[in-house]
Amino acid sequence: MRVSYFCRAVIRFLKMPFRLLTIWTLAFLLPLCPALAQGLKWPNPEVEQLYKSAQASLSAGAYRQAIASYQQAIAQAPDVMILHRDLAQALLLSGNPLRAEKVIDPLIEKGEADAMSYVIAANVQMGLKEDKKARKLLDKGIEKFPNSGFLYHERGKFYEEQDNMTDALRQWVEGTAAEPTYHLNYYEAARSYMGTTKYVWAIIYGEMFVNLERSTPRSAETRKLLLSAYNRFYATPDQVKGSKKQKKTEIDNFEAAVSETLLKLAPVLSDGINTESLTMLRTRFSMEWMAAYAGRFPFTLFRMYDELLRAGHFDAYNQWLFGRAENAAQFDAWVKFHPGAILEYELFYTRHPLRPIPADAYSHDISKQMFTGAK
Repeated sequence: MRVSYFCRAVIRFLKMPFRLLTIWTLAFLLPLCPALAQGLKWPNPEVEQLYKSAQASLSAGAYRQAIASYQQAIAQAPDVMILHRDLAQALLLSGNPLRAEKVIDPLIEKGEADAMSYVIAANVQMGLKEDKKARKLLDKGIEKFPNSGFLYHERGKFYEEQDNMTDALRQWVEGTAAEPTYHLNYYEAARSYMGTTKYVWAIIYGEMFVNLERSTPRSAETRKLLLSAYNRFYATPDQVKGSKKQKKTEIDNFEAAVSETLLKLAPVLSDGINTESLTMLRTRFSMEWMAAYAGRFPFTLFRMYDELLRAGHFDAYNQWLFGRAENAAQFDAWVKFHPGAILEYELFYTRHPLRPIPADAYSHDISKQMFTGAK
């Protein structure tokens, strides 16, 4: 049985190989996910207690007890959808996708399923080696919940497992437009673009992800990705060649505007790419962008640059973003030499967080050709 994409997302978050993460640990983590932590109204205290008992058993890997508790709760409250949904998940985790299918399918057929139910149903079909049915369930889920970034993420993972990175990337990019605040689609898009020649999108999506998921191993990984993306962007001959051919008056899309502005500022990086030179580059970029393109291509990330510059926190932000990923010792030295700067930036961010909006999702071509010729 293949493990659900959502389960693997939790595993990647912990930065642990799956073979070291027992399934009972996974079962414990699932109820903590925001997708499951919705407010519940129980018909009576006993049903609520049975549900909590089932969740506790699931987290301990006691599948029989968990399944029994869910079934007892369903006997008393057959109309509570989440009981059926989580019973199906327990059955799937226990290695019984056939029984899970009998529990989850009626929710789909009756139109009672939530977004998580469609994901569980799809993973049940994956466990039964019915990949086409799994894809149809994810398609149906997105049709019913078009603003679920989670469903787009899972459909992207489905395509990735089929070695179809073009469609996988397309799902994650569309997911950022469907639910701009759902962070995982930015992460998947950033790492996918590192396998293409369009590193500018790896830079954009990677930085947005780090601002949404700020203090995790995956966030630290993405900061290193950002440094690599800047290096690759400026080292790609086709980018430089393209910039010489394209006149400013011909720039009519967001991607070209960002790329051209970055390329024009390449001399700032003459001594190499590091936290200090990137801070200078990005300071100049912000000023250029606000003067030339902010009106035509409004973008919340670049507006945040301007706010940070005006508030005097842009240097600290760039240190926070790149410093430790580049050189931990140098970052610690910078922090000691600028006492309180990082804390003041983080306090500023709590009052002015990055809040992506649907308009940030500028359309751009995604094709198989993008994945050829990348480093």
